[in-house]
Amino acid sequence: MFTVEVTESQAALLRRVLALSEELDELALSAPDGTVFDACEAVVISGGHEVQQRLLTDAVARRIESAEKRGRRCDSVAAVEPRRIVDRKPGNW
Repeated sequence: MFTVEVTESQAALLRRVLALSEELDELALSAPDGTVFDACEAVVISGGHEVQQRLLTDAVARRIESAEKRGRRCDSVAAVEPRRIVDRKPGNW
């Protein structure tokens, strides 16, 4: 046992990972011989995908919150008209 301080979002993610671990343990003990790896692999892939989506969603949400705290970015400014660097004179080409 250990104690750690985490946000509510992180706690929810940790609970999901622990539940996935428990599900795998139970499945490994109950799956018929010769099917344990395949059964556990299927659960890890689907559960892992869900965890990855959660991590990605949380990261993007934090970025959005951070951007909203900073406020709007400055509007873009149009560049000045391009200038001719070389004067093309007839006959110099």
